[in-house]
Amino acid sequence: MKRSDIFTLILIAGIGTLAAFFVCNAILGDPDKASVSFTALRDVVSSSLDQPDPEIFNSYAINPTVEVYVGDCEDIDRNGILDTAELIVCGKAAPESLPTGEDATVEELTRIRETDGCIATPEGTTLCGDDKKSYIDEVIAGMNNTENQEE
Repeated sequence: MKRSDIFTLILIAGIGTLAAFFVCNAILGDPDKASVSFTALRDVVSSSLDQPDPEIFNSYAINPTVEVYVGDCEDIDRNGILDTAELIVCGKAAPESLPTGEDATVEELTRIRETDGCIATPEGTTLCGDDKKSYIDEVIAGMNNTENQEE
């Protein structure tokens, strides 16, 4: 690089720096004359903890994380989920039929007893929960009695 080229680069860089300074001053203005205004808060923020609004935070409020059923079904126990018994009551599910006769084995009845669903008895009634368990216990006890009598 020649000496004249170096001089030209320094001259162009100096002129560019001066031009940028004056352009920035024209856009931003004089920093000594700059002022800032703030608006006051409408409501003062306090460190006290207020009680939540009872209209929003109550036991009957809508929980968006719970599956909701719209229609004929009613959530009787108000837990936000339609259990098998509630689905059977509103006709959306059919109860499991209880095996009878030679099809009924103690193992099969015990498996059905431990499930959460409801059963339809041969008499045509639908049993759920503890009623189902006690009915199946009676059926198993009756099967054991007939087996003991045959022996």
